[in-house]
Amino acid sequence: MRTQLRRDPALIALAAASVLLVACLLTGTGGVRLFWSALPGYDLLIWIFSRRVAALPGLPADARRFWRRSAQAAVLFVAGDLSQTAVAWLHPGPAAAVPNSFQAAAILAGSCWLIWVMLTHPTHLPSTAVKVRFWLDAGAVLIGAGVLIWLLLLPHTGIGGAPVALLLGTVIIAFTGFSAVKLVLSGNAPLNVLAAAPMLAAAVIQGGVGALVTADGTHQRLLLAAQILPAALLALGPRLQEHSARLDPVRAVRPARRPYSLLPYTTLVGLFAALPVVLRDGLGPDVWLLLSGLAATTALVVVRQLLAFRENAALLSELGTQREHFRSLLAHSTDITSIVDVTGALTYVTPATERLLGKSPAAVLGTTVMSHIHPDDLPVFATAMDTLRAAPNASVSYQVRYAHADGSWRWLDVVSRNLLHLPSVGGYVSNARDATQARLLQDELRRQATHDGLTGLANRALFDARLAAAASHQIAAVLLVDLDDFKMVNDTHGHHAGDAVLVGVAERLAASVPVGGTAARIGGDEFAVLLPGSDVRDADAVARRFLDLLDVPVLVDGHQLRVRASVGVVDGDPKAAEALLQRADARMYATKRETQMAQMSSSS
Repeated sequence: MRTQLRRDPALIALAAASVLLVACLLTGTGGVRLFWSALPGYDLLIWIFSRRVAALPGLPADARRFWRRSAQAAVLFVAGDLSQTAVAWLHPGPAAAVPNSFQAAAILAGSCWLIWVMLTHPTHLPSTAVKVRFWLDAGAVLIGAGVLIWLLLLPHTGIGGAPVALLLGTVIIAFTGFSAVKLVLSGNAPLNVLAAAPMLAAAVIQGGVGALVTADGTHQRLLLAAQILPAALLALGPRLQEHSARLDPVRAVRPARRPYSLLPYTTLVGLFAALPVVLRDGLGPDVWLLLSGLAATTALVVVRQLLAFRENAALLSELGTQREHFRSLLAHSTDITSIVDVTGALTYVTPATERLLGKSPAAVLGTTVMSHIHPDDLPVFATAMDTLRAAPNASVSYQVRYAHADGSWRWLDVVSRNLLHLPSVGGYVSNARDATQARLLQDELRRQATHDGLTGLANRALFDARLAAAASHQIAAVLLVDLDDFKMVNDTHGHHAGDAVLVGVAERLAASVPVGGTAARIGGDEFAVLLPGSDVRDADAVARRFLDLLDVPVLVDGHQLRVRASVGVVDGDPKAAEALLQRADARMYATKRETQMAQMSSSS
């Protein structure tokens, strides 16, 4: 935006013309005629710039209304100053510096119109109490400012000085007071600080300088040059507002409100500071005026302060109630609420820590949160923390195991949020809920869906899934196992004995499979083993270990039951899973036939 302002041709032309006019007036070139000829041009710029602001898209309706009314006031200023321009050209001389009656009336009407627009501009105050505080502050400021303004002007003009100029100066500075109150106190000013600053400064300068203008021509060059400055500043304000509103129409007219204002207290300090100065000349009308203004302003400030005390007491009481309510909720909550700082240390935990983990808050505070998490779950926790650190207010959910005081582990569902940017928090806030039973049930359901209910080995679905996952290897070995004469065990000893035999076989098979392999029960008395990355030699070693273990009888109801099995061993490309299983199945039946042929030969 600063670059836009430096390149704005209108602002460049306004600044250059103002500098040139001031130089001419200081050197006496043009005099009163030049001054009054230039002044309507500044009024016309106010009209143009105000209408441009009012026409901006997206501008709030109340701000648009203000700038339209400002343009209307500028029309009155143009008319009044043009009348004085005619007087200056028809009757040049020092007397032409003093406003004529029509010009004074036009300027007064325009100023009063702006004051009315400011008074009726919506404040958007949220409640009656806030409105009362606003008007108390406004009254204190306006009374105090009015007294100080009068005292400022009175020594230079006297009661019989230039009453028209004094009246105009007072009215202009009164408008400044209203504008300042609206800008600082209401929170809904129709212009931002950037635009208001030059306009308020212009009003103050115009009010002070205008009261010094007299018909005797004293310091005429300096006074006329000084009055060009407020004219230029008044035209500058709407142009700056236009630039701000083009970037953000709403924020340009509605900046964030401050929760309090120092303006009434500043005014009161100014009145007290003026008291010793006024008392130097003894008791007089100015002293009584100052004392009256001081009393009225003090009364308004005191009333405002008493209201503030009462509101603060009510707020403190409500805050205490809410704090007690909040503490009660945390004390009896079943969830753990904690805060972890940037180093990973716990800086706050709720009493639920003792109920869920058997640890008192005092024993947990100061320790690192990682020291309470199961080692296998630390990668999950690290990933969650990386997500939290990515941005302020980031949130993440995860589930990890926390150590209980009795040595067991508890699954906790955790929701964490990054609130490091909040000074009142300064850490990662987490809410943790016990999910142990739900997790155990979930794990059990998952196990039941993927494992054989009798033997505990992987079922056919899990075996097929592991075989499909083995496609990432170039080779895999498969063993298919079929028990021989298992039907005889069921027929002779009963199904319970058959189940015991299946369990015993499963135990021996699982003990034979190395880490990374999968042992599964894929049918009634059929088993399978998957060895990703292994060849037939590795599979033969597994088969031998299994058959060696199977030589040990299975003890059932005091009976030692011997079990024999046929094993088919193959290796190949795991991507061709179906073909690999068919080959293993064919090899298993070939082995079974060879065993049967050997038995028949030995018996004959």
